[in-house]
Amino acid sequence: MRTYEHAKATDHLGRYYTQNAISRFLVELFPHESPLFVLDLGAGEGALSLAASTKWSNADLITIDVDSVASQVLTERLLAGEFRGKHHHLPDDALGLNLKDSLAARSIGPLDVAICNPPFLIPKWCDDYSSILEDAGFSGSLPAITTTDAAALFLAQNMRLIAEGGSLGIIVPDSLVCAEKYLGFRSSLLDKYDVLQAIRLPRGSFVGTDALAHILVISKRKPTSGLVRLSCLPSEHGGLLNMTVDRDLAAKRLDFFYHSAQMLNNNSTIILSDVIIDLRRGSLNSAEVRSAESFVLHTTDINANMLGKWVDFSKRKFAPGKVPRITSIAEPGDIVIARVGRNAAEKVIGISGGPVALSDCLYRVRVKDEYRDLVLNSLSSLPGKRWMEMHAYGVAARHINKSDLLNMPLS
Repeated sequence: MRTYEHAKATDHLGRYYTQNAISRFLVELFPHESPLFVLDLGAGEGALSLAASTKWSNADLITIDVDSVASQVLTERLLAGEFRGKHHHLPDDALGLNLKDSLAARSIGPLDVAICNPPFLIPKWCDDYSSILEDAGFSGSLPAITTTDAAALFLAQNMRLIAEGGSLGIIVPDSLVCAEKYLGFRSSLLDKYDVLQAIRLPRGSFVGTDALAHILVISKRKPTSGLVRLSCLPSEHGGLLNMTVDRDLAAKRLDFFYHSAQMLNNNSTIILSDVIIDLRRGSLNSAEVRSAESFVLHTTDINANMLGKWVDFSKRKFAPGKVPRITSIAEPGDIVIARVGRNAAEKVIGISGGPVALSDCLYRVRVKDEYRDLVLNSLSSLPGKRWMEMHAYGVAARHINKSDLLNMPLS
């Protein structure tokens, strides 16, 4: 996500914009008092660079971005401020394989500090990206490299460029921190480098979007401790909440909320998997729901007044042959919860009359008869809602996966 001081949302490069508070917060995380060189890879108009120029006013600031207009704006802002160091701008591709040689040819380095706010998109794949990942120690850690988020590539490129012992502060999407897809990447990151801190940023940090992001602070050295510090910034002007977890556990998710909830789990005597018969996702996508000749239950059909209640759909029940294809069916006694969405934790109902077909945005939870009320009450309770919010992940639309849901404590 791009951090930028004006009220813009995402642009065609997948960049989000926020107030300068997050930029200042990020640079203050570094212990370095007087680095010689500071790198801002993919600098854009340079909110991070401007914050860095205030903290390290005598350093050489290196910005790299193909956007020549943005670099000109940044140069003018640096001149207008109190920055007394040198500004070197390279109008190069931030993910170019030869970038290291370009810096060396200009006698730039060693790079002590790197700050980075990459675009939140999946770039069109090129062979150079494989080399960047391999050089940084991430070869084989991604299951589908051609669908890799730009943030993973920017992280790897930064680790290639900074000096041994140097530090990187980078804003990354929630998926890189939480998604199963990046489990191998996180394991490699924690094994090869010293992850000093992972900070969950507050929702609303980025203008015009609810996108969720995190800051990772990483030192280019082998880990110095078996623990990783996880933090949460409740608001842009609040104090940090902190905890430490084992590095092996941190690979699961580098997320404060997730591990806080896991600690609560340890005090529970029963979890959903103890009573489940079947957990199944609906199979009809939004287009198929709209084209169906029979009613298909979707997240938009579940309102706040239904939370935790048994709802009768017998008058709108499933009609065989009137949906595009075979789908998941919820029967009376089943529980339905939203799988995805900003307010997914508020969409939990029981089915008292049916059957009813389900969209792929919903889970069907089928449990033993004697546990139906317990499960519905637990899922729809305030602790249950908080638990699902802590375990959901995603940049904008939040998801909760099956394996996490099965480990939900019942109360």
